[in-house]
Amino acid sequence: MNRQPPDDPPEYLIIGHITKDQVDQGYRLGGSAVYSAVLANRMGARVALFTAGAEDLPLEILEGIQLFNQPGPGTTTFKNEYQASGRVQTLLERASDLDLNLLPPTWRSAKIVHLAPVAGEIPLSAGASFPESVLGYSLQGWMRDWDSAGQISPAPLPEAHLPDREDAAAFLSIEDLGYNRSALAGILKRFPLVLFTKGDRGAELHQNRSKAEISPVPAREVDPTGAGDIFAAAFLVAWVLQGRSPLQAAELANRLAAASVERVGPEGVPAEEEISTISEVHE
Repeated sequence: MNRQPPDDPPEYLIIGHITKDQVDQGYRLGGSAVYSAVLANRMGARVALFTAGAEDLPLEILEGIQLFNQPGPGTTTFKNEYQASGRVQTLLERASDLDLNLLPPTWRSAKIVHLAPVAGEIPLSAGASFPESVLGYSLQGWMRDWDSAGQISPAPLPEAHLPDREDAAAFLSIEDLGYNRSALAGILKRFPLVLFTKGDRGAELHQNRSKAEISPVPAREVDPTGAGDIFAAAFLVAWVLQGRSPLQAAELANRLAAASVERVGPEGVPAEEEISTISEVHE
């Protein structure tokens, strides 16, 4: 299903696979693209989503979001198991790589372009295609590998040409590093702004060789899936579209992400009223 794009470019374009996530009751909608797009839409941004493999999925939660679904077989499908040692993730199926040549022309000048792969479906160098946009990189989808059985393990961030610019932010979690932060130093050298999330230990904002700690927010964790994606989208919207400082944007993003873990799956994306209430505290 593709929704006809408007003449005006979106404010927030996200690129990545929508996924099916296997759960006890069957499957539910997932992927960084879903959590981030819905959150940005509920924060008032004009959102567009470029994906592949979503034809057979229930997409009601994406109402109000412009959607381009690249034709092709398969839907990226994951099995997620949460254990005391962390998440065990298995890739069961993968949709085709995304072809950026298919993007609607008006989408190329979006104010924000959020690159959010889940299984390397776009190259890390894709940011060079959007010289007019603020770039967001969700590094998770480039920092994983999988074996013949689909079991996922952490992998180093690939080498790639990255645009030399200050208006770009990278997002990653302690889980993406295999709970070993020694690789963080190399990532800090490649991006001007890095948001590093640490689960219930809060987050870090790295900018201009300085670090700011974002304090953890108490939450009754039910399902952490998508919290990092909500953090990323909230930060980008607050920073670029609402004019908050990076620190203010990170603090708001941290609170919205914490609120999301108290509900299951996409139901955890904060609603407009909840976003408004949390935002007012940080005006």
